[in-house]
Amino acid sequence: MKKIVLACGSGVATSSAVAKKVSELLDANGYEGAYTIVQCAIAEAASQCADADLLVATTVAPAGITCDYVSGIPFLTGMGKADAEHQILEVMAK
Repeated sequence: MKKIVLACGSGVATSSAVAKKVSELLDANGYEGAYTIVQCAIAEAASQCADADLLVATTVAPAGITCDYVSGIPFLTGMGKADAEHQILEVMAK
């Protein structure tokens, strides 16, 4: 089971939008039931990532992150979305 942390400024608005899109991506690629998503504020990301496989954040990754990081901005803007999706699927395949 992969743990994916989704972080934004407050842990509510944009992380919810990105969580929906990431879930749809993973489910469409056969990973339904193989992951959990935890939403948090970016200030909590370092502690949440201690046992996580991936951080998807709509801000710059904070110092101290020990898991893989993918920018969540492409899921909001559409620019670079295919690359971000590819990076997420690579982490899932590990």
